[in-house]
Amino acid sequence: MTYLAHRESYDWAVARAVANLNILSEYLLPLVKVGGTMLAQKGESGPVEAQSAEKAMKLLGGKLKQLIPVHLPGVADDRFLVLVDKVAATPPKFPRKAGIPMKMPL
Repeated sequence: MTYLAHRESYDWAVARAVANLNILSEYLLPLVKVGGTMLAQKGESGPVEAQSAEKAMKLLGGKLKQLIPVHLPGVADDRFLVLVDKVAATPPKFPRKAGIPMKMPL
């Protein structure tokens, strides 16, 4: 089954420790159907990443919903759950071919 077969099919897409949020949004949001949610676990840089990725999220049909701080036992650094609502269809040209999101982030 190809990536296209999964396009805008899921209520949720979840990832942890994959890429910066602007890149991760391009990987996940095309899989989420309108009305669904993308969830990413990020480290201490979560709020800054979320703010800098808002333009990419909007371009991909997403809208930043919420940042939830998470305190893990035995871990000194804070973590954040970043929730992005899928509010519009992702344009057909996204995601771009493999490697391009990392080389030329949105």
